[in-house]
Amino acid sequence: MIWYLFRPPQYGDEARPDPVYVFGAILIGMVSAFLAGMFGVGGAGISTPAIRLILGASPGIALGTTLPVTIPTSLTGAITYWRRGFLDKRVAYLSALAGIFGSVGGALLTKVLNLHYLMLATGVLVLYIAGQTIHRAATGNVPSGDTDGSGEASDEGPEPPAPLKPAWIILAIGLGAGFLSGLLGVGGGILLLPGFIYLLRLPIKKAFGTSLAVITVLAVPGTIVHAFLGHISWWLFLYLSIGVIPGAYLGARVSIMTRERVLFALFGAFIAVFGVIFIVNEIISMVG
Repeated sequence: MIWYLFRPPQYGDEARPDPVYVFGAILIGMVSAFLAGMFGVGGAGISTPAIRLILGASPGIALGTTLPVTIPTSLTGAITYWRRGFLDKRVAYLSALAGIFGSVGGALLTKVLNLHYLMLATGVLVLYIAGQTIHRAATGNVPSGDTDGSGEASDEGPEPPAPLKPAWIILAIGLGAGFLSGLLGVGGGILLLPGFIYLLRLPIKKAFGTSLAVITVLAVPGTIVHAFLGHISWWLFLYLSIGVIPGAYLGARVSIMTRERVLFALFGAFIAVFGVIFIVNEIISMVG
């Protein structure tokens, strides 16, 4: 019934301006971008299944079209965090640089490796990280980037500079996240954020903003490849993009205004749901 209401016009995946279809695409873009902006992820993990199941897009179009949509989504969120002082430029630059090479390498190995067990292991790792994140929120062991306890960076002066982490650690995080993203086709944010939070000890809001900046860069080469393959519906991209910019901005603003401890709990729950869905989908594909 839902698919019937939001069914795409019968012109392949290049949808004409059917009002109900357009409204559905804008709404999907806004909701996925809100969550992306709030939790520092690209949003494709939410929008891809939504446009597949609700709008009836083909698998190739569903996967390909979300990549260019990730660019305005992540960029809007990153700018919003940056304006409030929640973005580490050095970490973003080095992670993005390594991530580009990692994503290319991962994509090249997709036809060589057996990905089923690797995807299951990744799902288990995500669940472990979710458990650690929720535990930190429950015990109050949360690194804070707030200097005045208000949920935003203090306007009274800059934060004291944190000790710089070795560049090789940042490069390794970006390379690993890019590699797994290209290999498994999962959002880079889910893989970048644990490294930023637990290895680099970035405050969670700064980790979100930095992750979005990196995702903006990593989405570009994938977009180019899928455009050449004809996997992008530019009409659908347009409709989704109408919703993603306000959605990503609002999501980032809500995150910035939320206490660090609450944000840790919400983020832990978010990636726990992602991990469960990731594992279940992989088991279904193996059994089927």
